[in-house]
Amino acid sequence: MEEQKKKKHAFWLSPECKRKIEQLYQQDNCKSQSEFVETAVRFYAGYLGAKDASEYLAPVLSQVLHGILDSFAAHVNRNLFRLSVEEAKTWNIIAGMFRVSAEQLQNVHGKAVGEVKRIGDKLTYEKIYEDPLPLEYSLDIFTGEDE
Repeated sequence: MEEQKKKKHAFWLSPECKRKIEQLYQQDNCKSQSEFVETAVRFYAGYLGAKDASEYLAPVLSQVLHGILDSFAAHVNRNLFRLSVEEAKTWNIIAGMFRVSAEQLQNVHGKAVGEVKRIGDKLTYEKIYEDPLPLEYSLDIFTGEDE
């Protein structure tokens, strides 16, 4: 924005409003209290004029939404990391107990993909227990047979 020649004006402000200006102008990265007041007037004028409201509100709403979404994403990422650690521990224990051939593992993987697609968005043990897919092979540990 082009710097225009400014003129001094006299306005009456309540002591509370003056305190707010003194407290907040630096938080808004304004160089002076006058710049803060001018920014606030432009913002409010834009808010009142429907044509200009989007020019002033869009950046503010965008910043708020970005802050909320960034916080949410960080929360989800932390929880996914914790869940992944727990799952990795579980699979390491299972892998130590059962020796599954590459062919059996590939078969289980294919069945798991099909099961997730069949059940939909909420995969739970209860849903699988109610309607399990039959295994078309046996694992050595369950049959007692050696490969």
